[in-house]
Amino acid sequence: MRKRITGTLLVAVLLTVWTGLSLASGFNIYEAGARATALGGAFTATADDGSAMFYNAAGLSFQNGPGIDLNLMPVGPRFEFSEAQTPGRDPATGTVGGTYYMVPGAYYTNNPGGLVAYGLGVYAPFGLGVKWDDPTTWIGRQVSYDANIQTVYITPAVSFKVTSNLALAIGVDVATQSLSLEKFTLHPTLGVNALDTEISGHAELNITPTAGLMYKPIEGLSLGVMYHHKKTMKYRDQEADLKNALSDGQAGYDWSSQLLAGLGGSKQNLDADFKLPYILSFGAAYRFTEYLAFEFDYVRFGWGHFDALTMDFKNDALDQTINFNYENSYQLRFGADVTVMPEKLKIMGGYVHDKTPQPLHSVSPLLPDSDRNDYSIGAQFMTGKWEFTLSYMAVIGEARTNIEDGRPANPDPAYPVGTYKSVANVFGIGVGYNF
Repeated sequence: MRKRITGTLLVAVLLTVWTGLSLASGFNIYEAGARATALGGAFTATADDGSAMFYNAAGLSFQNGPGIDLNLMPVGPRFEFSEAQTPGRDPATGTVGGTYYMVPGAYYTNNPGGLVAYGLGVYAPFGLGVKWDDPTTWIGRQVSYDANIQTVYITPAVSFKVTSNLALAIGVDVATQSLSLEKFTLHPTLGVNALDTEISGHAELNITPTAGLMYKPIEGLSLGVMYHHKKTMKYRDQEADLKNALSDGQAGYDWSSQLLAGLGGSKQNLDADFKLPYILSFGAAYRFTEYLAFEFDYVRFGWGHFDALTMDFKNDALDQTINFNYENSYQLRFGADVTVMPEKLKIMGGYVHDKTPQPLHSVSPLLPDSDRNDYSIGAQFMTGKWEFTLSYMAVIGEARTNIEDGRPANPDPAYPVGTYKSVANVFGIGVGYNF
C-alpha cells in the first residue's frame, strides 16, 4: 500500500512540475502553498503542512506521520505603462495581462515519531513572465517585449528534534531553470524593426544548502528561522536566434540581411550566468487561544547578488551586459489563523509589505518592479484525513516613474521613460492527505 501511495505522489509531483514550468509573475514567488498564501506567507514559525519544505523544514519535527500536500497557485499579473509627456506627439502606452501562470507546490513529508523527520518538496520560488501586448509597436521593444524565466526547486530535507521543543533541519535545493528573452533591434535610420532576437536556454542543475530552525520555548509561542542559499545558474553553449524582421523588398531588408551575414548567420551561441538571491526569514507565532493564532515574519533577500546578466557570445561583436545592480531588500509578513470549527474549518488572512530591491535606473520593460502591498484571505476545510484549502491574494504594486531629478534614470534611449503600474491576482488550491 505504501509503495502504491508513493508512486502516486511521484506521478502527481511530475505532473505538477510539468504544468508549472510556464510560470511566474514577478521575480520572487513566495506562494509555495495555499494555506501559507492565505496567511500572507507568514509561515516560518508555523510550517504545519507540506509547504514547510520551503518555509521552514524544521516544522516537520512537530508534524505527525506521513502526508501528501499538493498545491497549485494560478497567478494573473497585469502591468501598465504610460509614457511621460513628449512634445509633438501623444504619449505611448503599453499593457501586460490576460495570462495566468501556474505555480506548483507539491510535497511529501513524514515524521515517524522518533528524532528524525524528513520530506521532499517541489516548488517555484523565482520566476518572471512579462509579455507586452502589440510587441511590434510596443515602445520598449528594443529592451524586451517578452521575458520568461522559469525556476523550479526540488528540495529534500531532514529535521532533527534536538529536544522536545527544539528542531533543526538541513537539506539541499536542487534547481533547474529555463530562460527566454525576446526583443527587436531597429534600423538605424528608418526606425523600423530590423532584427528580431530571441535568447533562450536551460541552465545546468544547481545544488545549494538550505536550513531551518523551530523553537517553542513556552506554551503557545513558536519561533522559526528559514534559510535558502543564493545561487548562480550557469548557462553554457545556449542558443540565440537572430531573424530578419523585414520581408524581402521592404526598405531596410538589405541592411538587416547584410548585418546577419556579417555576424555569421542567424544562429548564435552564448554563455551566461543568472544569479538568484539568498532568502532568510525570521518568524514568531503566538496562539492566543485554541481558536486564534497570529504570526509575524521578517524576510530578508540577498538581492545584491543579482548585479548583472552578462551574455558572452562566441561572436564577441554580440557580447552584452544588462546591469541590474539590485540591492538587498526585505518583506514584512503578517498572518492570522482563526479556527471556526475545530478539526473542520479554519479561516485565514494576511498582509505583506514588500520592499523592492530594484534601483530606479533598472526599471524597464524587462521587469518594472516597485514596492508592493499584498492582501490575502482563505479557508481550510478538514474532513477525516483530508484537508482542502482555498486562498486568494491581491498583489498591488505602487506606481513608479523612472525619472530622477527631472531626467531619465537610465540614459539609454531604448528604455522608455514614464510610469509603470502593476497588480496581480494570486489564487490558491491545496489538497492534503495525512496517512
